[in-house]
Order: sequence, then C-alpha cells, then structure tokens
Amino acid sequence: MRFFAKVFLTCAPLVVACSTNFSARECKVDGDCGAGMVCASPGQGGNATGSQSACVEADLAPLRIGMSAPTSGPNQQLGIQMRDGILLAFTEQNNAGGVGGRPLDLDLKDDSYDPVAAEATAHTLLDVQEGSGRPRCPSTHDSPPTAPGVSSTELDRGPNSVLAILGNVGTPTMVRFAPIAVETQTLFFGAFTGATLMLRDDTAGACKRFIFNVRASYAQEARATLEYFIRRAKTLSAPLDYRHLISFDQNDTYGEAGYAGLKAAYKDLQATTAPSLATLPDGDTPFARYRYQREDPGGTSAAQATNTIDYITDQILVNPGPQIVGILMTDTYGAGENYIKAVQDWRAGLPPETASRLAVIFSNVSFVGANSLADRLKDATDRYTKEVYVSQVVPNYADDDSDIVKVYKGLVPDANARNFTSFEGYISARIFIAGLVAEKRAYTSENLISTFENLHDLPVGLGASSGFSANDHNYSKTVWGTAIQPDGTFKSVYFWSPGPGLQLYN
Repeated sequence: MRFFAKVFLTCAPLVVACSTNFSARECKVDGDCGAGMVCASPGQGGNATGSQSACVEADLAPLRIGMSAPTSGPNQQLGIQMRDGILLAFTEQNNAGGVGGRPLDLDLKDDSYDPVAAEATAHTLLDVQEGSGRPRCPSTHDSPPTAPGVSSTELDRGPNSVLAILGNVGTPTMVRFAPIAVETQTLFFGAFTGATLMLRDDTAGACKRFIFNVRASYAQEARATLEYFIRRAKTLSAPLDYRHLISFDQNDTYGEAGYAGLKAAYKDLQATTAPSLATLPDGDTPFARYRYQREDPGGTSAAQATNTIDYITDQILVNPGPQIVGILMTDTYGAGENYIKAVQDWRAGLPPETASRLAVIFSNVSFVGANSLADRLKDATDRYTKEVYVSQVVPNYADDDSDIVKVYKGLVPDANARNFTSFEGYISARIFIAGLVAEKRAYTSENLISTFENLHDLPVGLGASSGFSANDHNYSKTVWGTAIQPDGTFKSVYFWSPGPGLQLYN
C-alpha cells in the first residue's frame, strides 16, 4: 500500500467477496503522520486526486520547485550553468534522504531569455488561475518601466503549481515572471539577476515579502567597480571623473539596472569618500553610453565598439599625460566578446607612445557568464584578456579556501566543468534547501517566509554580514573582483562589502 490508510473490512459469513474501503488519514503537518510518511496537500504527488491534505509515503510527495531560464538561444549557457548548480545541491540533498524524506524535483522551463516566453512559463509552472477581483500586487497591473502589466485581475496558483520558484535567469525575463509569482503568493527565490526593479524596490508593494535575493545587486557591483577604477587611476597618476567612464550595456531593463547603478555609485562616492570627483552634469546620460540589442542582432555590440573608440580618441587621447578609461559592462558573453575584441584590436594597433599612456579597463558585471566570456577571450599573447575584469557575487572557486568552495570542488571534480554561474546556483539552492529543512510546519509560502527570515547564518562564504531578516530579504551584499587571465582562468583582485569598501588582495 503506497499511502497510510484506515482500512475498513466488511465480510459476512460464507460470503466469497469482501468490500474494502480506504480512507487516507487527514493531516496538517508531517508530524501527524507515521514514520516514513508526510502530509501531502491536495494535488501533490501521492495525493493527486484528494480533496484535503492526507498522509502519503514520503517518496511519493516530492517538493517540486520551478525554474525559468534559457537553455536554448545565444545565452543558453547562463541557464544551463545555473540549472547545473541547482541540480548539484538537489542531488546532494536527495542522496542524503531528501527533505524529511521528500525528494527535491526541479521543474525547468526554457524561456530562451525572451520576456514573452518567460511570462508563458510563469503561467505553466504556477498553473495560474484567473480570479475576478483586482490584483493583489501593484506590479501585476501597474506597469513596471518598459514592460506592460501582466494582468488586470487577481491571479491564483492552481493545483498543479510548483511550491516555489528558484534561480530564474535574467532581468528582462524577471520583469515578466516575478509579478505573476508574487501575485499568486509564490516564493520567488535566488534569481540570477542583480536588478533593483521589482526585486529590491517597492514596485511589488506589500507583495515584495515573497521575494528573497541571495546575490549582491548590480548597484553594489557598480559601486565596487567604480572604487576599483578610482584606485587604479591613483596608481597610474591619471585623472578620473565621469568623462573617463563609459557604460556598455544591453538595451533593456538589464542594461538600465547596470547604468543606474553606475550613476548612483558615482553620486554617492562624490558626496562621501571621493569629493574630488567632478559633479555629474544634469540629464539622463552623464556618462558616455553605448548600448547593444539583446541577442545582438546585426552585431550591434561591434558597432558600439567603433563608437567607443571614436570617443576615446576625440575626448581622452587629446589630453596630455597618462589617461585611464573605465568601462562598466552590463552585458552577456557573446556581445561582450565582440565589443572587447574590437576595442582591444584597436588598442594593439596604437603607436607605442600613445599606448603606453592609455589604460582601458573593462569590468563586466557577474551576469555576463564569466567563464563563457573567458573561454572566448583567452589568448596566449594576452591580446584580449588584458585589463578585463568580472565583478563576482560568489567567491572565486579557483583560489578561495572557504568550506563551500571545497564542497563545490568535491562535487565537480573536473576543474574545466566548474564555473561561477553554477557555483552561484549551488549556493542559492543550498540556502533555499536550508529553509525547507528548517520548516516544520506545512510547506506554504507564508510559513516559508517567516522561516527564511529567521534562518541562522550559514557557512557559505558570502561575507560576515550575510543573512536574511524580516526587514532585509537580500542575503549577500559582497562583491569579489576577478581578472581574466590569458589562459581563461581567474585571478582574485579585490574584495568589496558595504562599510569597509574596497580591499585589494596581495
């Protein structure tokens, strides 16, 4: 028998057949059931046809977790690597007995990094049912910037919904998916994006309580990057202000998040620790800004490299003495490769006296797909990797000695298979699993929210100040700066966290 049951047998003497009726034991929490049994909600495995929660064997009631990410298209490696990291943690936990005996099951839908497709995957994973009332969350109907609202009525999860969403990939896709998740009162956890919109602001109103971020934000990455640019300028005795800073970014909400982070970081530093920085001029684009189209149709990234070269030539090199140009790149690996190679080829052809006084520093935000970018740029001559950095939101698995890095290396023994994105997926999933394990009540979004808010600090190497609280659903605020090496590996350059600021590695 595959579920715990009360059995009633009615047999009259000398009657050949018996009537057997089964009634599953009702429950509220797993503790109401016997050993090896768990309390499954209606519609869950083992209780698929039930009308109320009932006791079933644990292995028949998997905890089904949803994920929307690109596993096809030009940016597929971002989704594939994030998925691989999450599956590492799920397999590790399942091999250890699951969560109270329940296996973890990842239900991944491919959205090809397309916002329209992401909205469709949200409806599928959450089995969305349309109600008749007004939306609960302002983000559902009140359009976030650059995206229309996703519904004019309230939305609910249906019986075939996943328990929670974990590790969704991308900002433009998040803008379409997250409003549906929080409107249906579904936990939206550990998204692979550092955007402020929806995830770290009040766009979702009170519904933001369903959102938990693990990684540092793009604004924090921009702040760390700008502090590093300032440090390098001092070392080179070169001037640095907004005229020496360039933004190369994707022409959508992702790129906008990076550019907004750069502006905010510059203004804050100018007002606090770096008053010598020139005041930003009024207007929306005080920095030179070059944007490419998502998926990069027609090679828009290479064309913007030409514009960048013209800017450096006309605005920077006309000045005497050492010059520095810091380029903050809010990009993906394909566009980043085209742009960096074009600028580096130009720099390699400069007259020696010009090249010797010009430093061009490229710093990509973590979402770029650091390992995919490094594989495309690596060159024994250092032609393309020279002064190319990536700000990371997890420790550098190549040289960090924290326990979580050791565990990750043990799970991925092939060094060539390790990458920053899968490591982020693994860490996000480990924190998520810790919350599931800590939850002793029914697995509902409301219960999980309070459990995560009281989750003890975990040894995952994300900085001393990491953790959730009732007032802060952003687990980590730490950034690690890494430099791409000629062989495609990464060298740790700096560590940044709020308060102490930038600290260089030896």
